[in-house]
Amino acid sequence: MSEQRKTLNIGLAIAGGIGLIGLIIGTFLDQQITAAMGNFDSAFGILFTMLAPVLSLAVGSAASAMLFFMPKIEHKFWNIALRVLGAVAFIGFTFFSIKEGKEYVDFPVMQAEKTTYVVLVITLVVIIDLAIILFAKALMKKVDPKRIVPTVITIFVIIAAWVFVSEVIKYLASRPRPRVVINEEAHIAFRNWYEFKPFLCLKDGYKECKSFVSGHTFISACTIGALPLLLSLGKNSSVKKTIIALSIGAVFTIVVAFSRIVAYAHYMSDVFGALFFSCAAQIAILNVASVIYKKH
Repeated sequence: MSEQRKTLNIGLAIAGGIGLIGLIIGTFLDQQITAAMGNFDSAFGILFTMLAPVLSLAVGSAASAMLFFMPKIEHKFWNIALRVLGAVAFIGFTFFSIKEGKEYVDFPVMQAEKTTYVVLVITLVVIIDLAIILFAKALMKKVDPKRIVPTVITIFVIIAAWVFVSEVIKYLASRPRPRVVINEEAHIAFRNWYEFKPFLCLKDGYKECKSFVSGHTFISACTIGALPLLLSLGKNSSVKKTIIALSIGAVFTIVVAFSRIVAYAHYMSDVFGALFFSCAAQIAILNVASVIYKKH
């Protein structure tokens, strides 16, 4: 387990380093890169904008299902409480999956068939949830029961960091999105990511000033740490499988990052800054969790 944790820390550090390099490059080339890549009706931008949260939320749902299906423990209160937590979390992840999918059927090219797309999103989420339940029940046969609770709680905290860390940075930076800047009627000028205007996005006329950091890239990057953690519960887990899971999460995150630039939702520094902060948060969470786990 020690080798896997070390591998996970190294993988997150490498991904965070890539994020830092991208943040620096974006600082100088944000406008040029967005102008070259942007396309409001791009199928690539629309598809991965909608799919961005899916992988991390699916990992969260799987962790929730495992908490619900875990073997009974002697303490009656915790036996019930942990299952209730698992059920509530599963419902919560399902709600967020549908919410995120429905939100992005507002692209102009999708308006004519909006109802159809909403039904497709809900159907897709239901199918994924059913597959996750079957996966969780099958994985339970190969899991060390003592590791379920600490691992699942760690996954929950990693995904919760998406909401708290990314939203705090968004409100402090209050950076205008590219789609607002290119709209001349908005009269909002381009601003670099480090030129913070705390809570400006709360004022009338500045609702779209939440560009830095990219929430979609942040939640996608949560997969880099959460997916290997979930798979580490299996008794036949290994360093090789950890590396494969890390790679899947990293590649998916980079694809999502560029889709957000294409969709005129973020600049390069927004998405790579999100990758950097997400990986930094996960390294902190994993190592604090490890210390707590050893003590208790």
